[in-house]
Amino acid sequence: MMKDFKGDVAFVTGAAAGLGRAIAIDLALSGAQVWGIDIDEAGLQSLETQAHDLGIEIQTDKCDISDLVQVKSSFLSMKERFGANTILVTAAGIGLYVDFVEMTDQEMRKIIDVNFIGSIYCAQASIPLMRSQGGGKIVFVSSIQAQLSLQGCVVYAAQKAALNSAARTLVLEVGGDNIRVNTVSPGTIDTPMLRRDLAGMNTEESSQFLKKVEGANVIGTIGTPQQVADVVHYLVSEKSTYVTGTDIVVDGGFSVLKKF
Repeated sequence: MMKDFKGDVAFVTGAAAGLGRAIAIDLALSGAQVWGIDIDEAGLQSLETQAHDLGIEIQTDKCDISDLVQVKSSFLSMKERFGANTILVTAAGIGLYVDFVEMTDQEMRKIIDVNFIGSIYCAQASIPLMRSQGGGKIVFVSSIQAQLSLQGCVVYAAQKAALNSAARTLVLEVGGDNIRVNTVSPGTIDTPMLRRDLAGMNTEESSQFLKKVEGANVIGTIGTPQQVADVVHYLVSEKSTYVTGTDIVVDGGFSVLKKF
């Protein structure tokens, strides 16, 4: 594989599984020194093992991105090990399908703190380090629900829209520092989060749900984490040097069909 990111240090959140894991592996295979964080220690250990089997190294750190103290500590540890990062990808996220009226304050806070505030904390910690290196690339992993929502996702959709807005506005403050900021908005992707949604269904219900999801986009399949990682790869590469403040939708045409 081409070493597109040789000399880069990448800080990746949500690295234990799903999109974050695929992104971390993709960047490491392409030459970056990857610092992957998550709250799932077993998942992080599994990631390190997979990386070793692939002939690459990914350094991991248990970190709750909704805790500013932990975020600052993890960035400090990364800097001591690898130096300042030039790439930040925030892929950590949680999703809950809960009727808004029935939603607890704890559930609301958890979604906002992890999916939105955590990304903002990481960006705030990254920017001074990127400035010291002469520039950098930030990608927030958002969701198609920032534009097209599903029932039971009032808070989830709202904070994803906020993340997109934050990215667009942040470029005004860091563009002069050669720091680009973009978002990626996936549709339905085959991740552990999706599998957890299916866990409470019987075989027939699960099959019907998957067929419904597959039929809700133009391509007719559920996306893979690697397909999202490929887009992130582009956004943090030298092939996108004139792309900033934008959102790339990776949804198989769901937003065109609008059928669910």
